[in-house]
Amino acid sequence: MEDVAASVSILEQCEVTPAPDAVPVFSLHLPFYDLLWLPFHPLGRVIFYHFPHSTDHFIQKTIPNLKTSLALALKHFTPLAGKLFTPSDTKSDAECLIRYSDGDSVSVTFAEGSGDVNYLSGNHVRDADILKSLVPPLSSTTSADTSASALFAIQVTVFPNRAICIGITNSHVVADGSSVFSFIRGWASIARRLDNSDGGLELDISDLVATGDYQIPSYDRSSIQDPHNLGAMLAKTAALLMEQIQLQKDRMVEDPSNPRVRATFILTESDLQALKKTVLANRPGLTYVSSFTVACAYLWTCFAKARATASKEDHNLDEPQNFGFVMDCRTRLDPPLPASYFGNCLVPCVGVKTGRVMVGDEGLAAAAEALGNAIAVKLKEGPLHGTDKWMDEFAGIMRGEWNTGIAGSPKLDYYNNVDFGWGKPMKFEFVDEPLSLSKCKDSKMDIEVGVVMPKNEMDVFSTVFDRGLHNLAG
Repeated sequence: MEDVAASVSILEQCEVTPAPDAVPVFSLHLPFYDLLWLPFHPLGRVIFYHFPHSTDHFIQKTIPNLKTSLALALKHFTPLAGKLFTPSDTKSDAECLIRYSDGDSVSVTFAEGSGDVNYLSGNHVRDADILKSLVPPLSSTTSADTSASALFAIQVTVFPNRAICIGITNSHVVADGSSVFSFIRGWASIARRLDNSDGGLELDISDLVATGDYQIPSYDRSSIQDPHNLGAMLAKTAALLMEQIQLQKDRMVEDPSNPRVRATFILTESDLQALKKTVLANRPGLTYVSSFTVACAYLWTCFAKARATASKEDHNLDEPQNFGFVMDCRTRLDPPLPASYFGNCLVPCVGVKTGRVMVGDEGLAAAAEALGNAIAVKLKEGPLHGTDKWMDEFAGIMRGEWNTGIAGSPKLDYYNNVDFGWGKPMKFEFVDEPLSLSKCKDSKMDIEVGVVMPKNEMDVFSTVFDRGLHNLAG
């Protein structure tokens, strides 16, 4: 497979602090919704835009705009410029918290890239690591008793006269997908406004707030309940889980003859309707059948078939296969949190079926039933139902027991709501997630599916995915 990864040269490395009137000191205590994500790796996202301008234009016009707009956005989103403080000693009773102090900043890299932009941002199968040079790392420092880790970093890469890429890396501890999307949308809205204004750091954003383009975040955690004291348990065990993850990664060696690859697939509105029709024909009593559940169910069956065919290990089909996803529960708590709540407010949902069921004729219906029932329980019993089991469920993710898990959400519309002044994005994509969903660029009713897996599995997955949809349409 042709290797045309982006080659990047740094133009400027800088630190952007919140606008001068931001709160000088800000400490954010972490409820269990945040602490759940301590062991997880940072998330990387890229957003490509058409940009028919030179590198000189980028340096003289675009970089100043992005710096100023970012400072204005960080005025309200100060935790992103702060640090995550965790005890270095796994036996310590010290609290994990996020703290912003006056002068803290977000690391921003401006770069020039070369490479085939259409190849980088396409839907076709290509090397899984092809986008990694377009997202920045998160820095950290460790002392005898405390580790301090950056939570957010940005890289903006210009491909002269062709495109621009916004690359973002964030710790999941500071924010879930909804909160990150809110920030990126707000930052983009300010940048777009600055293109037509001389307001600088005095820019009035009240009309952006009124239209919903800029949402001032809420950090009030006082109403969040922790009936099983999960927060304390998570804080105690997170470091141990992180050590186990690293050991597992160290043991994993990628086969150079079977490298990981990525591709994007589309589930159209008609595909989703056909999937719903098929599921309901086989499970007419199901109480929860949505576009999300049938999309996940179909992808789960495709993953199961790809892995079974590629591995040729039939005995594994009798073992349970899990599919994990999360549900936003801001509005479902009692009392509910505002939509503007910044942080994490996600609960895990897991569907379980054997591999043999998943690759069989009833796989789609069985998967939709398992996933729909997992959601229905949360809706009926409340999002905190089963909280005492969450630790085991999340530890299972770390041990690789969630055979398939999903990132992103088709509810977060990057294509139609994140415009920095360059128009609609060419492509939005997660950098390193095995499976992700987002709203489609070409239709709000379609879903884009990002997939990363070994090449031999991808070859089978592509065939199974296309053939299955063709059979449904036939």
